[in-house]
Amino acid sequence: MMKKLLGRIHYYLCVKESKWNIVFLFILISPLLWYIYIKQSPIKKGNYTIAYATKMYWPIISYKRIEYNYNVKGENYEATNIYALDPEVKIPARYLVQFSLEDHSFSTIYPNIPVPDSIKVAPSEGWKELPEWAKSK
Repeated sequence: MMKKLLGRIHYYLCVKESKWNIVFLFILISPLLWYIYIKQSPIKKGNYTIAYATKMYWPIISYKRIEYNYNVKGENYEATNIYALDPEVKIPARYLVQFSLEDHSFSTIYPNIPVPDSIKVAPSEGWKELPEWAKSK
């Protein structure tokens, strides 16, 4: 059954030349593109917490990236974000991060907003709004 299906897909994509090949490939690839778009899109609703920047690296074919981890409701998350034109980032350091309320693993770090030393920990569910100490930055 599976062999027959794969054989048919191979025939229509590779052997038979048709304008429908492009449509079929688009249908196959569109969920991947949609996932990448959603994963990289800014967070619309989210709380704020403290991120611990652990590493900064520059892949050859991409922008500089910051690797960081943060804690929400006792669960630890690791993530990376693109480092654009923000001020020089110090590693290791603590920065403000916004995480999604729907899926806590989606987040955006703000390397231009370092967490002051006077703030020891964030609330377990994070701050619902941008903290007062971060609004001036």
